[in-house]
Amino acid sequence: MKSVMKYKLDDHEGFLSVTESNDTFYAIVKKDAPKVESIKQTGKLLLSFEIKQPVYQPIDVSLSYDDTLVKFVFEKLQAEKNLYFKELDDTLCVLVFKK
Repeated sequence: MKSVMKYKLDDHEGFLSVTESNDTFYAIVKKDAPKVESIKQTGKLLLSFEIKQPVYQPIDVSLSYDDTLVKFVFEKLQAEKNLYFKELDDTLCVLVFKK
């Protein structure tokens, strides 16, 4: 099942393809994305579980650069046909958060 969330950073809104495992959500992003820098500084990201009428809440988000987790999330999103990125490479990291 495809799962998408919205995020907001400054005046920019965007989408995250997410997968869930054991009540934890995972999304793959580029390591150099502005949202990654913001999370490094604050440990949070404005997220909405509603897409059509988003209500953003500051959610605690951690970053993982672990190759095994990046590969696991990439393959899980790929199996769910919910993958934004076409190739698995070392420019990607994982956002980890709970609802």
